[in-house]
Amino acid sequence: MKQCTKTLATTLFLILGVSILSFGQGMYAGNAEKDPDAMATITKKKVSTENITVVSPTIVTAFSTLFPNATEPKWYEKDSYHFVSFLNKGRKATACFSPKGKMSYAITECPMENLPEAFSKEIQKEYADYRLFRATEIQAYGQTAYQAIMENASEFITLKYTVDGVEEIKTVKK
Repeated sequence: MKQCTKTLATTLFLILGVSILSFGQGMYAGNAEKDPDAMATITKKKVSTENITVVSPTIVTAFSTLFPNATEPKWYEKDSYHFVSFLNKGRKATACFSPKGKMSYAITECPMENLPEAFSKEIQKEYADYRLFRATEIQAYGQTAYQAIMENASEFITLKYTVDGVEEIKTVKK
């Protein structure tokens, strides 16, 4: 039962990770395509003082401690939780902090060279006919999991990697 709960939690975090990264990357581009003035409007709103998020020193200290190499942090608040998008050692990342400064999760883009060695070897061995489309590192509840979306000419395969090993969690035909 404990293992099932752990696996379910990991799967949910992996799905959350892809959703957040996809949303963040496509949010402005999609609006600009539909409405040429949308980008200008969004930019104006981002600069206005009404959207500036005040972050408590407790949260900033927790963030700085966990991510000492972070650059370009951009904060926003929703339902008293603070979210930050930033670059961590040059990789795009997003993290969520509770009002008390505890990190709920962090999701970081992950090129092949940053994946755990065991995961990279498994990918190279079992998925040699695929290329890495996107990978993420997800930190939540004191655990780290990885997700890799592999692509070939006919399909995408989503893999997850945890301490339990590699699991194929989804296949989508092109």
